[in-house]
Amino acid sequence: MFDPALLRNTDRDQFYADYRKAGDVIFDQVQNGTISIDESGIYRIKEACKKHGIPIDDKKAQDFQNMYRNYQSNITMTDDLKAYLIDSDAMIGVLTNGEHSHQYAKLSALGVFDFIPSTRIFTSGKIGYAKPDPRSFEHVMKTFNDDAINWYYIGDHYRNDMVGAKKAGMKTIHFNRHHQEEGDASDYVVYTEKELIDLLKELSA
Repeated sequence: MFDPALLRNTDRDQFYADYRKAGDVIFDQVQNGTISIDESGIYRIKEACKKHGIPIDDKKAQDFQNMYRNYQSNITMTDDLKAYLIDSDAMIGVLTNGEHSHQYAKLSALGVFDFIPSTRIFTSGKIGYAKPDPRSFEHVMKTFNDDAINWYYIGDHYRNDMVGAKKAGMKTIHFNRHHQEEGDASDYVVYTEKELIDLLKELSA
């Protein structure tokens, strides 16, 4: 079994950032079906552990991926965010990178479809373009029949979300909860869910 105690003395934010960076390296291979999601997960945990000097073999990497998949079906939305979505009259959509059914399963587990209809959910696996490609954002705007300048894009990945959305003409909110890369492509930066909700209320006032 993979023992989470292996990460006890690790900077969790940096480890997560390195885990995501490893995923970025092979994202195109997942997108075109060259490797599976599970193979991608195994690669990511092995690369992140290697960078942090944490010993991990193939069996432990597989165990981690199994745990990761299990927890993905048990993720939940916070009560504060649910309350905001219930009260908000804003038009909201989701644009996410990843294989279509995999992303839908995560969104379903979170209860996103209780607040956002499936017609406003867009995955790179379905539309054929992945962030930061501006065409992915333009596809959403074309579907909504609206101009990008009227929209705020909220994301946690500076290059994929902020840079991509800004190139497409959107205003941007960087939800940088792991305190990673920032830059001029972000119109606003928040670090906690409370800061994000407060900002959204302020912008819609």
